[in-house]
Amino acid sequence: MSISELPCVFIYSCCNDDPLQTIKLIRNEENIEVCNLENTTLSNQWTINCKYYTADVNLCTSKSLNELSDQFIHNINAIIILFDPKKSNIIENIDECLPLVQKSQAEILILLSEKHIDCESAKNLNVFEWCRKNYFELIGLEDIAEEMDTTGIERVRQALYAHHWPNLQAKCEITHPSTKAIIEDSVVNCQLSGELSDLNMDIEQETDLDSDLFSEMFEGDINFFKTIDKVRKLKEQISAMPDEERKDAAEKALTECWKAFFGDDVDL
Repeated sequence: MSISELPCVFIYSCCNDDPLQTIKLIRNEENIEVCNLENTTLSNQWTINCKYYTADVNLCTSKSLNELSDQFIHNINAIIILFDPKKSNIIENIDECLPLVQKSQAEILILLSEKHIDCESAKNLNVFEWCRKNYFELIGLEDIAEEMDTTGIERVRQALYAHHWPNLQAKCEITHPSTKAIIEDSVVNCQLSGELSDLNMDIEQETDLDSDLFSEMFEGDINFFKTIDKVRKLKEQISAMPDEERKDAAEKALTECWKAFFGDDVDL
């Protein structure tokens, strides 16, 4: 696959923020190499290398939305829009990106601010509503994480890691006959980790995970909706645990699920 054919993350600035700085933050590198992919589009090739897969993607930006070719738009899998919450014409500016969003059909949509976004501001309520209406995730780089939540640039990376890139190469062999089709339709590891990290941890009651839930999840032909129902039951069990046990239990649950999908020989 040539560089121009790689799936891409398109970063567009509706303010004075530099998209190249966002690329540096995503990669956690200060010195990056960029090239002209087409017209005014700048690109940096990035190999996503996580525990479960690798994938080569382009981190791209352009000052113009009107000079993007149809082929380039077809390759866009994620769109990150940079905005300044202090500007008065926020909605007008970010609305300019909607034709690209609709044409690309990108699955990852992020509205990103360098500053913390004050949810009590009347102006920002319009931004929240815009995100809800257009299926964007609103992220502030200065947002503070609560408990097990992920915020800021780490949340951006998490969203990119969780995406099912069309050219990803799995690091482990899939052993269950029904698993491959399910993974092709949904990023199961993201669903599981997201579900477990969103627990409401208010009840302090000691309990053990029901190991039978894992075997029940993956017996015979997998039904995705039944599997998610089992995940919800795991959430309920973990949410009832004392604080010191919850993180270990969540990690154990995710590990067991991955072993059920990929076999006991998976290196976790």
